Amino acid sequence: MNRSSTSRTRMNWKSAWITLSFVLYSFAMTSVALSDDAKLHLLAAPADFSSLGLGKQVEVREDGRRTPSSSQYFEWWYFDALLDDGTVVVVWLGDNWLYGTHKRAVDIELTSPGKPTRRIMRSFNERGSFSTKSADIKIGPHRFKGNLDTYSIHVDATETGGLGCDLVLRRRVPSYRPATGYIGAGSQFFAWLVAVPEGAVTGTLIVDGRAHHVTGSGYHDHNWGNVSPADLFDNWWWGRGLSGGHTVIASEIHGKQRVGGTSIPLFFVGDEHKVLINEFGADVQTSEGAPAHHPDPMHTRPIGSSISFATLDGSKAEFKISNRLLTSADLLTQQSLVVRLGAHVIGLKPWYTRFISPIYLTLAGRSQTTGRGTLEYFELK
Repeated sequence: MNRSSTSRTRMNWKSAWITLSFVLYSFAMTSVALSDDAKLHLLAAPADFSSLGLGKQVEVREDGRRTPSSSQYFEWWYFDALLDDGTVVVVWLGDNWLYGTHKRAVDIELTSPGKPTRRIMRSFNERGSFSTKSADIKIGPHRFKGNLDTYSIHVDATETGGLGCDLVLRRRVPSYRPATGYIGAGSQFFAWLVAVPEGAVTGTLIVDGRAHHVTGSGYHDHNWGNVSPADLFDNWWWGRGLSGGHTVIASEIHGKQRVGGTSIPLFFVGDEHKVLINEFGADVQTSEGAPAHHPDPMHTRPIGSSISFATLDGSKAEFKISNRLLTSADLLTQQSLVVRLGAHVIGLKPWYTRFISPIYLTLAGRSQTTGRGTLEYFELK
């Protein structure tokens, strides 16, 4: 399958964390007994809500800046859209995107039907502007602004060299976070808020200086933390999309052995009227499909052919890999020789893949429906 030079030769944005941590932490396996707090877990106890100042309902302020301006923290705001013409667009704005360097970054990716992904990333030394009251982010001439209900996403095509957007995202499904949204081990944490599980997208894409009116379905989430994810996780599956008029979001995160080797599944289903499923942990069973060849011939390890999530009442969602790759990136490609040799010695082959995925959804007492979305598999070891 043809892929862009970006997919072949550039690190995916997440690989920055790998660069700084995977060699140092690969030997951090230990047989020492861990306390429950030191094991990777989702913070869901009443005391956790209280200590974090959170309620059951998501508030507008939660999509504002949640971390101090420091190289010890990262934070980003992510958006993607499945457009009606089959195009996939991804935009994210982040602070301390290369964990530990304290740079700001803006990224835009465009995958048109039958064409390779185009990706432009810009990094900035200037501080940018980040509101703590709501999502209101300015990095260079680029901006991401919203209040849980409506968002505007502007990527300035004149600054990126011709690829940009002016899009509006209007939420149609209630905001979602699993419990507090904090996944932690001791004092280290990675947090996740889905401000817009699904919404209507309208506006323009700018491609090589030409504006194109677009419509479609969009998604926005927000992540922050005080540790490289590569230090906490071995891998994760994450998928989102639509099936039978329902929004489906699901993830399975595998913790490193040093934080207990815990698996954390998360499963959400909702529509414009209500949330039907918001389950996690022991209330969700996950299952990988039979091993299959990765559609990118440069990826040599088998990969699960699917990932499914099931609740105790019999509801189930299944995402499957496909030959339509949005991104397939060997995260060692542009690393130094020392890093690559070190990774080879300890058997590390970090890789990031994103697919267009069919979604099969069965709700308790209902017939199965089929839909479409995106599925990513992030291998950190």
